[in-house]
Amino acid sequence: MIRGLMQSFFRRCPQVEFAYWAWRTRAQRAGLPRYRVLSLEETIRLIAQEQKSITRYGDGEFNNILKVSKPHYQANDDRLGRILQEALTAERDDLIVAIPGPLHSLEGEQLSSKYFWVRYLNTHGAKLKSLLHPQRLYGNAGISRFYLGLEDKNRAFHLAQQLKTIWEKREVLVVEGEFSRLGVGNDLFANAASLHRILGPSTNAFVHYDAILEAAVQHGKDKLILLALGPTATAMSYDLACRGCWAVDIGHVDVEYMWMLQKATHKIPLEGRFVSETSEQADYAIPAAYRESYEQSILMKIGV
Repeated sequence: MIRGLMQSFFRRCPQVEFAYWAWRTRAQRAGLPRYRVLSLEETIRLIAQEQKSITRYGDGEFNNILKVSKPHYQANDDRLGRILQEALTAERDDLIVAIPGPLHSLEGEQLSSKYFWVRYLNTHGAKLKSLLHPQRLYGNAGISRFYLGLEDKNRAFHLAQQLKTIWEKREVLVVEGEFSRLGVGNDLFANAASLHRILGPSTNAFVHYDAILEAAVQHGKDKLILLALGPTATAMSYDLACRGCWAVDIGHVDVEYMWMLQKATHKIPLEGRFVSETSEQADYAIPAAYRESYEQSILMKIGV
């Protein structure tokens, strides 16, 4: 009877259920540091105003280094793991190394996000201690996940406007997966001076890493380079910064922007795009109204 009453109460008060579960599993996180992470706003400001490159780490990148899982969009690779580990410890004035904000605090996160990151720390937190330094100040990797995981959707709108200041009146080179199609059918990059694309594979892009990297250097040397290629983008943003390029690992920014415009409450497929985190996919066909301008923006395709 008591158990039934508790279950009924938790159904009505899911935040209390989370707090109780987090308390019960606290021993699994004992001794883990609270990592120092900048706010989303401060991270965006450093990129936009000081033209810093950024390499972003999430669970996928950590898992690749630790070899603890095999994401369906990028197979684990020893060389990729070595570059990711090198970039994670890099100390360059022109590069922000970013990790998830929840590794500092769960405040402001949606309940589903809180559960995800506490579970992740329960399972892999001890291993993360070998990768991260508790005294280092990291950027916030959530700059491209500014909508669905946050409780305050008004904040998400303001973050989107701040993100647009990064590429305002700038020439932009997008290096993305074949079906990522950043900015197609929305106004995300309407304030950029120009936008061209290099397309790579939608999955396992690291197979063509060297060719994509050289093409990005060739076509993006004096431009803002935006990367959306999963863990490959995390590694490549570091290598591009080392070559004197301004490279921003921007990941899911377009997907989150579309979800925000549609007022989505969960991860949904999007027309004309590959969304790696949904079990279903919408049609990949580009609406006719945007097809010609999209095709004209493509400089080259590698591995597709």
